[in-house]
Amino acid sequence: MEDVKSRIYIKAPWTPGRTLRLVTTGISFAFFGIGGLLLALVYFPLMRLVVWNAEKRAKISQKSVHLAFRLFIEFMRVMGTVSYEIHGADKLKSVRGTVIVANHPSLLDVVFMMAFLRRTRAVVKESVATNPFMGGVIRSSNYIPNTGVPEALIEACAEALQEGANLCIFPEGSRTPIGEKVKYQRGFSYVALKSKAPVLIVTIEVNPPSLRKGEPWYSIPEKRAHWVIRVHDTIDTGAEYGNERPVIGARRLALDVQTKIEKELQV
Repeated sequence: MEDVKSRIYIKAPWTPGRTLRLVTTGISFAFFGIGGLLLALVYFPLMRLVVWNAEKRAKISQKSVHLAFRLFIEFMRVMGTVSYEIHGADKLKSVRGTVIVANHPSLLDVVFMMAFLRRTRAVVKESVATNPFMGGVIRSSNYIPNTGVPEALIEACAEALQEGANLCIFPEGSRTPIGEKVKYQRGFSYVALKSKAPVLIVTIEVNPPSLRKGEPWYSIPEKRAHWVIRVHDTIDTGAEYGNERPVIGARRLALDVQTKIEKELQV
């Protein structure tokens, strides 16, 4: 259980604008929770009755999640809770069979990525897969639960990529700890090399910082948080790392991706 004393609170004057964003943030999270519950308890069960083919149902579910997350982002933007800009959105929409790797500064990063990616099978924690708000959505969309068995997870991810689905992975494992540097986990690199899938690098910046690790939702920044999402180069993993032993290639790919992301964030 998280130590409450370690949670981060932003100390700033409660101006009318900040107070309003506190209210709209609460409304946004309530909207997200209720929407997820309706999808899980109403929409997806009805779809299972109408669409019997599991593969077709999964594709419809993935598109539905994509549209729902996009609606949620626009809902927050229209209310003035957040703002954002995305550079390279067309590239995100067009990729197939690709591992998308991004840094993870905020709670909303997953929502932003899924809102602009199509035909995506996310890797989710087992606890999220059993969550009453998200469990039904995850099962219907054929997302990949991380059960803690690395070999099974890599195999499932590689199979999804070979079928043309995209994988969105945050190799830090969780949101970036404030003031700390985290070594990227190599799981994505093993998956990419096993399936010979390209890796697309994405960077995410949030200014002022918001919804960080250890920070409760009601710790509202003094100014409206602004997300900047940039889509960068695609790495041809087969050409650049395919001739090396898997362990060495995976280690070098993970290190190179982390170096590139950190370099882009410093520009």
